[in-house]
Amino acid sequence: MKRIHGHYTDKDDKQVKFDFEVASSWEELELFQTEIILQILTYRNADRFTISASLMILLCKMHWMEIANLPDEELHALAPITDFLFETQPPAKNLYPKLKVRKKEYFPPADDLSNIGFGEWCFAYEALHNYNESKDKSFLDKLIMILYRPADPGQRPGDVNYTGDIREKFNENLFGPRSKGLGDMHFKIKETILAWFAAALWNIMSARPSVFPVLKTEMANNPSQIRRTWFDVFRELLGPKWGTTNELKYTNAIFVLDYLEERERERLENRPVV
Repeated sequence: MKRIHGHYTDKDDKQVKFDFEVASSWEELELFQTEIILQILTYRNADRFTISASLMILLCKMHWMEIANLPDEELHALAPITDFLFETQPPAKNLYPKLKVRKKEYFPPADDLSNIGFGEWCFAYEALHNYNESKDKSFLDKLIMILYRPADPGQRPGDVNYTGDIREKFNENLFGPRSKGLGDMHFKIKETILAWFAAALWNIMSARPSVFPVLKTEMANNPSQIRRTWFDVFRELLGPKWGTTNELKYTNAIFVLDYLEERERERLENRPVV
């Protein structure tokens, strides 16, 4: 947390002092702040100071009146308290561990995506690409319903057969129809889920630079520049090593990505690829 203090002149020309703390990292934000901040940061037509002023008022919560009464020169002096929102990525933490869609509960994968299958990875990545390219919200709805699924009654933590994922198995034939149930969900919730997924995806990509060689800071929320699709990669991997379509689909995506990273490194070093 960061402490800010100062004074402003009220409507009766009296000097009013203020002294309070504001969040200084994404982790210190409350859920409602994160949701609204993500919306504010999408206002591309506003200048940096206008956006910062809105963010400052939000960071100050119940002390927003103190900030709103400050003259522009003092607002400019306080603007750096919002820098972390522009300069750092939200953490890969899902703030919605459960969704209710048409009276049914749906659950997401692990925050770091460590328990998704390779088939799920391919569909989720391509849904994100399509959304980034078109801004068609139907692709965002599909992405959410790829990731969120009902619980599998046979998967309970602690049971001998627990796979590490409480969700029912991924089925590419279901997320499209299910996504139609998200029509009434507030967009701020969808944006918050999107921010988590993008952050988790960024962590996976940055840890595998040979698979994602064009990775740059500005690609954090736009991995869509890589255009040999993951469906192409999926088809190429089918065979003796990874098995049939069904076997590869349910293979842990991290295992496959680690293999692809090692294979690409070996190729670049001109070593035999196993």
